[in-house]
Amino acid sequence: MSKIMTLLISALLFTSAAAQSEAHWFTPEQSQLAYIHLPDGLVIVALTDSISPNHVKRFKQLAKSRFYDNQSFYRVIDGFVAQGGSNGAHELSDSTTPLKAEFTGTSAEGFYEIERPGLFAPVSGFINGFAAATTLQRNSYWLVDCPGMLAMARDNKKDTATTEFYVVIGQAPRHLDRNMSVFGRVVAGLDVLQKLPRSGYMNSNESASTNADNKIISIRMGDTLPSGAQRHFRIQLASHPDYLEKIKLARNLDNPFYVDRHLSPRPIDICYYQTQIEEL
Repeated sequence: MSKIMTLLISALLFTSAAAQSEAHWFTPEQSQLAYIHLPDGLVIVALTDSISPNHVKRFKQLAKSRFYDNQSFYRVIDGFVAQGGSNGAHELSDSTTPLKAEFTGTSAEGFYEIERPGLFAPVSGFINGFAAATTLQRNSYWLVDCPGMLAMARDNKKDTATTEFYVVIGQAPRHLDRNMSVFGRVVAGLDVLQKLPRSGYMNSNESASTNADNKIISIRMGDTLPSGAQRHFRIQLASHPDYLEKIKLARNLDNPFYVDRHLSPRPIDICYYQTQIEEL
């Protein structure tokens, strides 16, 4: 075989391997990245319109209109969520009217099954790297409230979300699944959110006063920023061989560290075993 032919084959194999590798990652576009600037640093959230497209549209609209500038995280509950926005102190407009709830969707492209039954759902898995669940009949899908997930807050009635949002900063509040419109995942800066001063307890509605520590300086969508200010990420898909190996080991406790394996195979908590995020 000639040297040229060998080089060509090597190049083809490299290209094929690279393409196969990329097939196991989801790369959000800048139009789907929300940059939340806080006094302690930057939080970046990847949005997904897989289940709640109208809530994504509203959040982008509010960010681009600079609605969130100089607002605050007025409800930060230890082990639960950080909730931000105007706390209702805004005028009604076309961009602040109540939204129809989008707790579930009838279809979801890219759902990858991990567990049947799941811990808190008939079937659990991921939609393009976002933790999700579905029914046995696959006729209803929803994103789940794992740490780092973003959703719209609302009042008691379901169709009351307007502008307020929350990010899960503590344990996974899975009792909220199918009761909130979830539409994003933090890809950078979750530690920044976790530094926010606490303003109450789990069942408390106590609000924090706006101050320099809990202020939202601004929220900008990535496609409105200069290229030098943009950051790029990719989210591992659940089909990635490394992820599949990871949950296989987790199920079977297949590691010399584990002395007692009588309880294996163990169920997989997708909120504990979320897919990986890499900055490019």
